[in-house]
Amino acid sequence: MSTVIKVEKLSKKFGDFTALNEIDFSVLKGEIHGLLGANGAGKTTTMRCLLGLTNVTSGDMYLMGEKIKKNNHAQRKDISYLSGDFRSYENMKSIDYFKYLLRLENSKSKRYEELSSRFDLDFNRKIADLSKGNKQKVGIVQAFMKSPKLLILDEPTGGLDPNLQREFRKLLEEEKHSGTTILLSSHDLLEIQNTCDRVTIIKDGSVIASQSKEELNRKSLTKITVTFVESPEIQEIKKNKSIKNYIRNEDEFIFYIAGSMNDFVQFLSKYKIEQLYSDTSDLNETLLEYF
Repeated sequence: MSTVIKVEKLSKKFGDFTALNEIDFSVLKGEIHGLLGANGAGKTTTMRCLLGLTNVTSGDMYLMGEKIKKNNHAQRKDISYLSGDFRSYENMKSIDYFKYLLRLENSKSKRYEELSSRFDLDFNRKIADLSKGNKQKVGIVQAFMKSPKLLILDEPTGGLDPNLQREFRKLLEEEKHSGTTILLSSHDLLEIQNTCDRVTIIKDGSVIASQSKEELNRKSLTKITVTFVESPEIQEIKKNKSIKNYIRNEDEFIFYIAGSMNDFVQFLSKYKIEQLYSDTSDLNETLLEYF
């Protein structure tokens, strides 16, 4: 499978601040690749460097086998971008905005009609009158309407309700099956797990892992809260290798589990339990597993 994006030793400094520190990763044709990291980790800077919107300090980047250069307008012809702080022309109706963008690219596509209907966007309203969520829909439609070969999406689901987030994931899968390559950033671990084939994790401007979704899932922590009738001995907890960390509040324990869930269940079977529920740990808790 061919490589659509390749990043080698990419660094970016803003004065004395290092935003990216010699990062490496690659994106294969037809995959959904996630950039995962907390806000300020360097995800947006990476995308802007790829698009030539931010000058790099050092390192090399390649799009579809061709080295990225300044003013890379020709390379961007088959790319669509949705920025994390998407802004459009507020005084225009959405439909006029879409038609304007398509005219700039000499495109006769009318896919904006189907996409607007799909995401319940009234494109005859002025953009200035739309809510934050509806403005995000405008950004999604403008990114997908020309059916690009490569989509670069920075925090694309911000402002969408859960139903539309699910619809967006369905759209991503459809684009993937049609051969589109997708680079998507998020600080939401669950979104990345539900969406991406491969994941590159960025922390403080450095890549700390680049792996398949399956590998990420194996390292992700599951948070399980248990209230015991009679609390277990601390030594028994420490002996269980699946328990990576725990917090105790009298007879209530919050366990952070990685690896074999069977080991943890066997541990629990020794005790009487009053209450139990589970949750996915957040990004910062999971990142602890990578150090």
